[in-house]
Amino acid sequence: MSIKLTRLSAASILLSCAVASAASAAAVEVTITNEQDANGLFLTPLLSIFHDGSYDTFDAGGSASTGVETIAETGDAGPASDAATLAGATTGVITSPGGFPGAPVIDPGETASLTFNLDPSSDRYFSYLSMVIPSNDLFIGNENPMAYEIFDLVGAFTNLGAIQIFTSNIWDAGTEANTNLGAAFNAAGGAATDTNDPISQQVSVFFLSGEETAAGTTLALPQDATLLATIELSQVPIPAALPLLLFGLGGLGVMARRRKA
Repeated sequence: MSIKLTRLSAASILLSCAVASAASAAAVEVTITNEQDANGLFLTPLLSIFHDGSYDTFDAGGSASTGVETIAETGDAGPASDAATLAGATTGVITSPGGFPGAPVIDPGETASLTFNLDPSSDRYFSYLSMVIPSNDLFIGNENPMAYEIFDLVGAFTNLGAIQIFTSNIWDAGTEANTNLGAAFNAAGGAATDTNDPISQQVSVFFLSGEETAAGTTLALPQDATLLATIELSQVPIPAALPLLLFGLGGLGVMARRRKA
């Protein structure tokens, strides 16, 4: 066998492995839109978590983990992301392309996206966390077992549709009193009061009306629940040229075998 044929065969094998790997993986784009009006609530960068269904982001009625407390009080997704990664999950943080100066938060009306390369067998479920600002310890997220199934048992994308989050779906981490004092991204200043309450649903956020944000806006929130955010997941198709390239190399391999014969 010639050196050229050996190299061609090796290239074919490597590309075949790459295509097989691509076939077993899936690229999924996560998009979040802040649906609030100009004088509405902001959201910190969205922590996206993909897991096999066993990862427990948080439990209503339970105590907030260090990760949940940190993201609910400061918007820092680092500890929660580290904990999820340690448990075998795939994570990523979706930041705003704009935000206000010094913080890539997701302003009212803004949309932000990020694409994840996932394994449909181990990254079947989607969970998320983000701080609601300006508040002491309010956040959005989905507790286990309310994780969203994005791949079925055979690895097919489920096309679950848009996830709509209303202000009545906001959670209170229970780690700070909701005095609006000492809250991150709140212009009110002051010092926060630590608490040790269980995680609970914060049905109304009307009490935040009138608060001045770090972006220079003043919250004007209706008493009734409004749409806060929409999260959409879409599968990104593999490049159309990839199967053609594999087919072409396969043809070259056949030709090489014929010449050898």
